[in-house]
Amino acid sequence: MSLFDLSQAGPAGPGRFAPAGSVTDAELARQVAGYKRTIASRYRALRPEELDQLPRGGLFVSPKIDGEIWFLVVEGEEHALVAPNGKVLAGDLPVLVEARELVVPRAQGRLVLAGELFALRKEGRPRHGDVRRAVSGGVNAEVQRVGFHAFDLLEGGDAEDPGPKPLYAQRLACLRRLTEGGKRLQTVKTEEVEGAAAVRERYDAWVEGGKGEGLVVRSAEIGRIYKVKPVFTLDAAVIGYTVRSDEPAQVRSLLLALLREEGQFQIVGSCGNMGTGDDRAALFARLSPDVVESAFSYASSSGALFQFVRPTLVVEVKCTDLQDEDSAGRPVQRMVLELRGAETWAPIAPLPGVSVLHPVLSRLREDKQVDATDVRATQVLERVDLPDVTARAEARSKAASELLLRRVWTKTTKEKLAVRKLVAWRTGKEDAGYPAFVVHWTDYSPGRKDPLTREVRLAPDEPTARVIADDLVAAGIKRGWKEVE
Repeated sequence: MSLFDLSQAGPAGPGRFAPAGSVTDAELARQVAGYKRTIASRYRALRPEELDQLPRGGLFVSPKIDGEIWFLVVEGEEHALVAPNGKVLAGDLPVLVEARELVVPRAQGRLVLAGELFALRKEGRPRHGDVRRAVSGGVNAEVQRVGFHAFDLLEGGDAEDPGPKPLYAQRLACLRRLTEGGKRLQTVKTEEVEGAAAVRERYDAWVEGGKGEGLVVRSAEIGRIYKVKPVFTLDAAVIGYTVRSDEPAQVRSLLLALLREEGQFQIVGSCGNMGTGDDRAALFARLSPDVVESAFSYASSSGALFQFVRPTLVVEVKCTDLQDEDSAGRPVQRMVLELRGAETWAPIAPLPGVSVLHPVLSRLREDKQVDATDVRATQVLERVDLPDVTARAEARSKAASELLLRRVWTKTTKEKLAVRKLVAWRTGKEDAGYPAFVVHWTDYSPGRKDPLTREVRLAPDEPTARVIADDLVAAGIKRGWKEVE
């Protein structure tokens, strides 16, 4: 029985490209899906200035290729490239022709190699989105640009060492023998060095020299894997957005969350740095059809309330760091939510979390899904030591809120009734991570292009809340407005 179902495959140049779920062997499907999660949990991110934190002893250093993680699978004469979600590339792609000529005759047993699938450019290093473009286009797909650099061996071996191989040095040696002579198909360039100074030399040569987006450093002794990149990146789910006040069909900021193991989402912050007006308009067109209700409100730094959406989009954000404590040294508390019935967001409880610092939208990750692997909460462990990041959040009993102020004004202009309302309340939930006081301003003017605007301001104590309320009234209530009971 074949390992793959190619009945739904379309052409990819001289090869075939099958959609997600096309791996029919259950054990293989679990293996490739599980590897990504297992290996991801062992990564730790470092910036170049943090290389002194590397462990002593032998280190395997490789340039980080900006591609997608795939697997070369060989069993007998059957061979193909497989993605973690079960997509399959098969047939006479040039990289698979090399696999047929080099790897298949050398393989012992079922062989599963993990590596980076990438597409070469005429100028500059490969970029992540190049892979998808190279395998698209049907019979005219530019699959001659596709390469595969193996970096780990999950199963199998060769005649010299059929396995198992618990040490990375053993697996690396076997990978090199299996791929020897390949051009598009190779083992990732790897050098064994000792100490941070030697790693820094490779960083200057490979990354600063434009040959890679970063380094991957494996400890020969403790099994830890490090990613060394100029900035830290995070793959997050988009769960909400705000719009520009002057361009309501453009996104102003995105609300980002990570997925905990139990299917709960935890907010990590928002991102408003995301490119051009066209980019923002495209995001609005993508997200606005997915708006859903929410029993939880979240305000941007400007006071605008986020509109919550179904979590279908994954984005990569670059940030300078993650922060798990506030300026007073207290743990950052972030709300955990659940999407109930695919139609309503419900708050569960705030738990220790992180804030992203200076986030910039890098790209949309169309190749990733909103699941516990691609937007996993454990990504933060690469930068901070956060306890119980996979623990399930349980709802807590909450004290009742107390209303402080409620004032309403109206004004009729050209037979149209405008309304402005101020509400302020004490939450009584500051011990659970909520703000102590909230001031909410509503402005409804039917003659405007955007008739309804809202502003939410937070305060640590009652005097501050009342000052905020007075300022909103002074700025918003002028001549002609009449207060109503």
